[in-house]
Amino acid sequence: MSNSGRSSKNTRTALVILGISFWSLLILLRLVQLQVFEHPTYRRLASERQQVRRSIHAPRGVIYDSHMAELATSVTVSTAVAEPRRMKDIPGTARELASILGLDPGKLTRRLSDPAHRSFAILKRRIDPKVEARIEALDLDGVYFVDESMRVYPNRDLACHTLGFVNMNGDGGAGLELQYDGELKGSEGIYSFDVDARRRSFRVHVDKPPVQGKSLVLSIDKSIQYIADRELAAGIEATGAKAGTIIVMESETGRILALSNHPQFNSNKYNEYEADYWRNRAVSDLFEPGSTFKVVVATAALEAGLTHPEEKIDCQMGSINIGGHLFRDHKGYGLLSFSQVLEFSSNVGVAKLGLRLGEQRLYEALRTFGFGSRTGVDLPGEIVGLVRDWHQWSGLSIGAISFGQEVGVTSLQILNAINAIANGGFRVRPSVVDRVIDENGDLVRVVAPERERIMSPRTAEAVTHAFEGVVVRGTGKRAALEGYRAAGKTGTAQKIVNGRYSPSQYVASFIGFAPLPQPRITVLVQLDEPSRGYYGGEVSAPIFKRVTQEVLMQLRLPPDPNLPLPKLQPMAASTQDYLPNATPVRPLGSFSGRRPAGPEQPGVLTVHVGGDSAPLPDFRGQSKREVLNRCIDIGIHLEASGAGVAVFQSPPPGTRIFRGETCSVTFVQANLEKALAAAEAQYAAERADTRMPDSRP
Repeated sequence: MSNSGRSSKNTRTALVILGISFWSLLILLRLVQLQVFEHPTYRRLASERQQVRRSIHAPRGVIYDSHMAELATSVTVSTAVAEPRRMKDIPGTARELASILGLDPGKLTRRLSDPAHRSFAILKRRIDPKVEARIEALDLDGVYFVDESMRVYPNRDLACHTLGFVNMNGDGGAGLELQYDGELKGSEGIYSFDVDARRRSFRVHVDKPPVQGKSLVLSIDKSIQYIADRELAAGIEATGAKAGTIIVMESETGRILALSNHPQFNSNKYNEYEADYWRNRAVSDLFEPGSTFKVVVATAALEAGLTHPEEKIDCQMGSINIGGHLFRDHKGYGLLSFSQVLEFSSNVGVAKLGLRLGEQRLYEALRTFGFGSRTGVDLPGEIVGLVRDWHQWSGLSIGAISFGQEVGVTSLQILNAINAIANGGFRVRPSVVDRVIDENGDLVRVVAPERERIMSPRTAEAVTHAFEGVVVRGTGKRAALEGYRAAGKTGTAQKIVNGRYSPSQYVASFIGFAPLPQPRITVLVQLDEPSRGYYGGEVSAPIFKRVTQEVLMQLRLPPDPNLPLPKLQPMAASTQDYLPNATPVRPLGSFSGRRPAGPEQPGVLTVHVGGDSAPLPDFRGQSKREVLNRCIDIGIHLEASGAGVAVFQSPPPGTRIFRGETCSVTFVQANLEKALAAAEAQYAAERADTRMPDSRP
């Protein structure tokens, strides 16, 4: 072979090798591009086509009352969902589903045919288990069920304005559910499953487990809330009032034991009520307080040294001219002591104290008591009220403000102001949540009481003495309790309608505290536009009496040995709690009892503590040893308060109690023979009637 031929062959070989090398390099570069630089993109595409990801709803935290009774919990419900791209016959599938779910077939067909819903579409939420079984029996391609968490309020409307509700999207819509939404929600989990070419699922992965939300333990006492709700509803019906509010507060700490508004709503069915029903009137409604406001003026004058408890104030037979306007009393009074001015609610007497203070000092006193600012309660929707700067007052403002006009307050503000008298001179921050716990029941944080001294103990004691006179001799005699000393103040305020004070529309209120000399609770009762009587001492004071009487007994506070024994027995709240047709989510750290065998009432969850039950005997009039022996015989525990003879018990006589449960009995030792005789006489009178005693006098 010639040199030229050999050279040509070598050249061709080199070109082939060079071409193959170049081509290999291109392939290598393409592989690097695909597998290195574009790897995340193709991995995402593969994951979208071969793997389906779904969220796992985390149950909201539980809301407990102060005794760990569940007020709001979560249940697991089924939601029917569809994956239309797996359906072979969308119109036919839609017709079958619509007939079972009660949907419109045409609308469902259009929704399933929408390209935007090809991978996922919600058919219907919170379906009945029977409906779920019917759909499963059809074995339809592309139709399956997912578990969702649904909020349930076992006691329906109990404490509805405090608890609020959770909307269909799982967000808090009102009350504590809104205020603490971020903590109650928890964090959602994520699971994924692989699918084959025919979109059949296999190999499920839990990528991120759900975490239950934190739980709240409230200061609200379920039994006390029940008492407040019941008595407010009865008072509204008896007086024909348009609306009303009752608040029960622990005097020393500001913890709210009950907050009741009327009208109420069922938190489970909140969307069936107008939005006006959801409003928490206790913190969001403004009103002129009327005579209950006189305590602010009287206390400020006493604290400033401008008067003293024994001073005689000339009330000028019921009229006084301030700023060219004549202010009158409901009755003409001459000389009244400081205490009597409050006892008989004299406008003239209080206006004179307001004049002594002057505009600036009176304004500063209003601010010191917390008017014109939020109380800081942990509930949404609280307003600041209305207190104009003293530079903007007119010539007659000091007189009008002295007895509760020209100012706007909330129910909680005026209650908190008078509570400062009850606890010896401290303004507290009202609170509803006691502590926050995690899903294991471990403590996350405690809500510590906050208080600030705004008057001396001597001033508080003097005003308390005057307030007791209101109940004993003055306008609040219908608020007098049985077996306990109480103090308080009536209020009757005209409402402003079209810029004028209405001659027929009033806000009637009574605010008081008990028992003296060391108050445990401060209670507000307020009725809006009562039509059968309108004076606070006439319509609100009796409700205060019934509520306070039962609450003191519920708290197992021994009666005053120097007063007649109370005739009332505490009325237990209903033990039947509503739950919808769903499976309860059992949160960690929750408490549960043993359920006896036997059928249960549909739609009702009843928790039993023991296996056997018996009617609770009437222990009144018996010694502590006798009561203890009876409790041992029945198989229940005794929680005793005081010493001597039994005067009342909780639960009441005749209530069926299960073995292992606890009965609380209060004993009184002073005036033993008198107490025993009274208890025996009452017991004899009631033996013929085994029904639960009425809660009202």
